[in-house]
Amino acid sequence: MYMKNTYAIELFGIIQGVGFRPFVYRLAHTMGLKGYVQNQYDRLFILLEVGTKEQLDVFVAHILSSPPPNARIVKHIITPISQKQSLSDVFEIRESHANKTFVPILLPQDMRICESCLADIRTQGRFYRYAFTTCADCGARYSIINALPYDRIHTTMRDFALCAKCEADYRNSLNRRFHAQPISCNTCAIQLMLFDSQGTQISADSINDYEMIRAVASAIKAGKIVAIKGVGGFNLIADANNKEAIATLRKRKNRPHKPFAVMFKSISDIESLSDISAQERESLLSPQAPIVLLERHCRAGGVIDERALDIIAPHLKTLGAILPYNGIMHLLFDELESPIIFTSANLSGEPIIAKTRELIEKLCKRNAIADLVLSYNRVIHNPSDDSIVRLMAGEMRILRLARGYAPLDLLYTHSGAQDLESHEAGDSTKYMDSNITESHTLVVGVGAQQKSSICFLNRHRANISPYIGDLESVDSIMRYESVSAFFNTLYKQTPQIVVCDLHPRYVSTQKARSLKASCYALAHHKAHFYAILGEARALDKNALGIIWDGTGLGEDRRIWGGECFLYEADSYAGSMRRLWHFDEYALLGGEGAIKDIGKIALSLLIHYDLFTSPQAQDILHRHFSSEELGLLQGAYRSRTYPLTSSVGRIFDAVGFLLGLLQIQTYEGQSGALIESCALEYVRDKTMPKPYAFSLENGCVCLKGIIESILTDKEAREKKACRFLETLAHIALTLAKEGIEEAQAPLQVYFSGGVFQNKFLCDRIHTLFNAHKIPFFMHTQLPCNDSNISFGQAVFGTLESKRSKNAGK
Repeated sequence: MYMKNTYAIELFGIIQGVGFRPFVYRLAHTMGLKGYVQNQYDRLFILLEVGTKEQLDVFVAHILSSPPPNARIVKHIITPISQKQSLSDVFEIRESHANKTFVPILLPQDMRICESCLADIRTQGRFYRYAFTTCADCGARYSIINALPYDRIHTTMRDFALCAKCEADYRNSLNRRFHAQPISCNTCAIQLMLFDSQGTQISADSINDYEMIRAVASAIKAGKIVAIKGVGGFNLIADANNKEAIATLRKRKNRPHKPFAVMFKSISDIESLSDISAQERESLLSPQAPIVLLERHCRAGGVIDERALDIIAPHLKTLGAILPYNGIMHLLFDELESPIIFTSANLSGEPIIAKTRELIEKLCKRNAIADLVLSYNRVIHNPSDDSIVRLMAGEMRILRLARGYAPLDLLYTHSGAQDLESHEAGDSTKYMDSNITESHTLVVGVGAQQKSSICFLNRHRANISPYIGDLESVDSIMRYESVSAFFNTLYKQTPQIVVCDLHPRYVSTQKARSLKASCYALAHHKAHFYAILGEARALDKNALGIIWDGTGLGEDRRIWGGECFLYEADSYAGSMRRLWHFDEYALLGGEGAIKDIGKIALSLLIHYDLFTSPQAQDILHRHFSSEELGLLQGAYRSRTYPLTSSVGRIFDAVGFLLGLLQIQTYEGQSGALIESCALEYVRDKTMPKPYAFSLENGCVCLKGIIESILTDKEAREKKACRFLETLAHIALTLAKEGIEEAQAPLQVYFSGGVFQNKFLCDRIHTLFNAHKIPFFMHTQLPCNDSNISFGQAVFGTLESKRSKNAGK
């Protein structure tokens, strides 16, 4: 005889909505162990009775080494239980327990349909051609959740009763649909719905679900534009080889130049247009199924006509590619051969539409955009766009944090000295860190005005919402409020600290000030720096931050955007000091200059006394009349416009001076065109030398760059390449100067929207490695304003520590 031992095992991380309870159940049954597994509010709880310590070690080792495919364990605690437990003779899955004293660690993300479910769709049976086939390893998760813990009753699947066979699968521990919350089949089905361009529903009595998909495919082949409800919202679809259809979509959506993403039937179709790296292939085929931004090539035999590609991504050498990730799109491609345009269904400046009635009202009746609408009767509770990733500086980096990746759970610590993501079985102390927020203070970062997101940080974990969009329209603000309310209901706790941007007119700033919490305001670019330091878990070390983007209010009330900070750590909070910034110049035209970029170029030319040069006059008179130039000169001298150090606006000026564009029709257009020019140049040439620049009185002087772009007799492709090469060398020079200032080795951190430029990041990667200067770029968060909310929350936590220390 031997004494039975009972242990509580708690797992934290991505452990709900990924088939973890069935996985644990099967393992325990295989090993002949008693106990139960249960979803609790922020964790998976296992009570296990074993005969020997060796059984416990084997059980835990298997869980940690071979979890379900989409799971991620970031922490586990094992505690011996001394009191007698009442256990049944077999291992059980117990009803979920919603403990209101806990805060949620994370929410499960929506995942690509798995190969097993795809095989079910292709095989005669109750899942044959059923678009919503799913199992414990795939399908909708975050988009359908309305509460925690993650059970069917807390999702929009609660409206769909299981048929007898699905009920049996759900109860069968040997079935891969065991406790899979979103399951259904053709018998207990989610119903497809088809609407014409006037919003009239085509009767389901006259057409079945697969016939609806065939009708959609026929409409696409005929050059029509179709709206299809996906996992996180509606997408607009058109034939990617039909130039007239693409042009019509551009006109209807008021999107003259911004590139469209393309959905391809297979990876081999994508390879006909791009040389895909192993990392890019892995991302395309990953459970997250993002749009992958690829460098495209013109070659015979490509699945999209070259002239169509030029309409899809005008004047660009890149293409956003995505593969089908849900049942509807796979079934649609059974009827299609050509790739399809795949873009969010929304009006310009508004968020993705997720409700059928709203889609019909806005995109059919009020604005004749969609010719046909394919929807279904399951509610999307949490809408989200498709994520976008790109291979830059040797790693896949997120440009838009959305479906599949978000909500993003980030482990936050003040110190990176301890690895909190791996622990030996039985050691329940290793996850503890004295620098983690000691109390359970809930800190909220309300985010930025553009590319907004919200971050909730409690104890040592942060939850970052999916990309919401720019808070410039009523619908975008309503979506922001909806996301905020959803996260608030999950935490069941009033925030004690809220952090906002310095800009008083931002929607997020106004929201922060309306909350009953301690409110801190943080400069935009410092929030970027705190975000990347928090992501790298590097707040306990001195560091240099190079933060370049388009706009953000600085502490001197000027518009920053070309910053270099020194972060000096201390035992509680640390501080940031602005070391250098790009030369400040007037933002003629204010925010309007972001589109009418000739005004930015004019400002730089006047600032550097280059306005009267023949080359400058020639360029300016192509865009401005003599009267307009006179008025703008007068406005410059009056000093009524704000000063800015923005690198993003410098891209705009250079794009104008190179003749790439005069009016910017989408954010980042100048940078994308400059990059494409540079890529064209270096395909068969060596890297050119950088332009001359200097550091003077704490400023980066650009006169040599602007003057050379004006006067050099080089092709604009070479000038574009030299401009980006110069920026990489400026970053290198700032790093060296910062290290000298600190009189110690420093790691350099890069954040801000400018670092979405692959060419620039790749050159920084090469130069910094050659000079053996350690650096870090975002990998889990976007470098753009979507990371601001996390940076704000990190700062709020540090301020909480500072306040507590001051009160001791």
